[in-house]
Formats: sequence, C-alpha cells, structure tokens
Amino acid sequence: MAKRIVLRLDYCIGCQACEAACRSRFKGEARIRYGRVTETVFVPLACRHCEEPLCVAACPFDVIRRDEKTGFVYQSNFHCVGCRSCVLACPFGVLDTDLLRSISQKCSLCNDRAEGPRCVATCPTGALQFVEEEEVVEKKVGVGFAARLPHRRRP
Repeated sequence: MAKRIVLRLDYCIGCQACEAACRSRFKGEARIRYGRVTETVFVPLACRHCEEPLCVAACPFDVIRRDEKTGFVYQSNFHCVGCRSCVLACPFGVLDTDLLRSISQKCSLCNDRAEGPRCVATCPTGALQFVEEEEVVEKKVGVGFAARLPHRRRP
C-alpha cells in the first residue's frame, strides 16, 4: 500500500522540529523544505511522491525513478550530476540543490525505518501524519480550515 505524508495545517506551529530530524539523519542536509505563508508563518513541504512525477521525467540521467509497486519516488544521490532539471520541474517546489555538493535533495520517506519518516515521528503537535493513500481520500486528511486570527486555531 502506498503511504504519504500529509500536513494538518491547523496543527502546525512552525517549530521546524521536522527539519531538525531530517537534518540529523542526512548529515546537515534537510530533505524537507519550508514554504512562507506570511513573514512569520512557515509550513513544512515534503515530497509528494506524485503518481506521475515530473522530476522523474525531467531527469536526463535516470537518477530519479518511481517504484510502481509502492509509488515511492527515489533518487540515487551517487549518480546525480547537479543539473537541477528535477528542481525546476517540481511543481511544488520541494526539491532543492545542496550548495556544497551541487546535487539535488529529495525526500526518501526515511525508507530505512520501519516506523516511517523521522519528520512525522518528531512532530510535537501531530501536524505531520504518515497515512495510507486510501485514508487520505476517504477521510479527507489534510483538509481543514485555518482560523482568521493568528492566535486562534480550530481543530
């Protein structure tokens, strides 16, 4: 079964604990990005592991591939030449290039852990969830309403 990371925006407090957990695993390189909503509000952006990933289509060296069984989009960092085609192709802006090594950084959903991604396990409020794809559709996970006032949130 395909699983994905979803964000409950109304639970996110912008603590960036998910980014810290990612950095600790990948030796200082975060595979999760932050999108700016306002000057003081940032939300985590993780790879969506798209059904038809544009990053896979854009990679001229076949470094990024999609596993048809799991739906997992993975990258071979060893073979990446840093052309940035995948970064430019991603419509969600979640891919980036490491400044020192000039290779793209892509979320691997911490596939080395049976418990799931580190960012989800570290999230103190439960804003990040790792759920089955069918559950996302059935329960409409990730669909919520943000309060109009910054100091009030609705569950």
